[in-house]
Amino acid sequence: MTNVRYSLCGPDKRSSVGITDLKKSHGSLIDTSGCVLLLVTSGYAVCSINFKRYALRRGCMALFFYDEVFRMEKISGTFSARFVSLSYDLAEEAILDVPSPHFWDIVYGFPVYRATPAEWTLLNGWWEHMEWMENITEANYRDAMLKTHFHSLLLALDSQIARMTLLPLQGDVNRQWKLVTDFFKLLNKHCKETRDVQFYADRLCITPSYLYKLCQKVLQASPKELIDKETVSEIKTYLSNTDLTVKKIAEEMHFEDDSYLCRYFRRQTGMSPVDYRNSVENL
Repeated sequence: MTNVRYSLCGPDKRSSVGITDLKKSHGSLIDTSGCVLLLVTSGYAVCSINFKRYALRRGCMALFFYDEVFRMEKISGTFSARFVSLSYDLAEEAILDVPSPHFWDIVYGFPVYRATPAEWTLLNGWWEHMEWMENITEANYRDAMLKTHFHSLLLALDSQIARMTLLPLQGDVNRQWKLVTDFFKLLNKHCKETRDVQFYADRLCITPSYLYKLCQKVLQASPKELIDKETVSEIKTYLSNTDLTVKKIAEEMHFEDDSYLCRYFRRQTGMSPVDYRNSVENL
């Protein structure tokens, strides 16, 4: 199956550290691989993370992981961000070794953070160290240092979260966030294969009715709406990033045929796949 998501890492690379305006990603889903961190240094943008919209401006840090659905919706002409992108195998140890039980609740609930001036200085210093490490030619040393330094950042964030005055998420709220996160993991993995709510509910070991109530409560959207949004984002990514015919895209997305995909896409967006592709090419 073709992977057409925009990636900050080059082909066959396990890590990348640099500066980006993300303009080439506009209209496409972004492959977060293991994790991506952005430090916005100028301009303004609006991004969508798990179908919730967030503003990005100077002083914002955004952190998201392999199981999240991420795309840019609006990007100003002056937008620029420092970034770190790590493959899953590089980020895995750090991801699995965060001690606080509430770390992931906060990170998934608030993926964009407005840093204080003191925090901003520290974050940029951390990024500069990551950039230096990325340019070390010996792969074993480079990978070990990147993993260790990324782990240090997560521990620092975890320490800050532990001191936050927000009440910790407990009981049912914790379980609800976990189920929503697991739903997005499944959606990210299987939306090209199936758009059946029952399939996702079965994988989560809950009823479709409970999944509906959960999504409405946490995200103010139904599971079907979220599945459709993810599916449309995938189709747009194919149309933007490849020369595949609509018929071939229908095969990749497991639609019955290209005419059914065209009707589905028009119903969701108000335009045909060809019209959308032409509009992107004319930007």
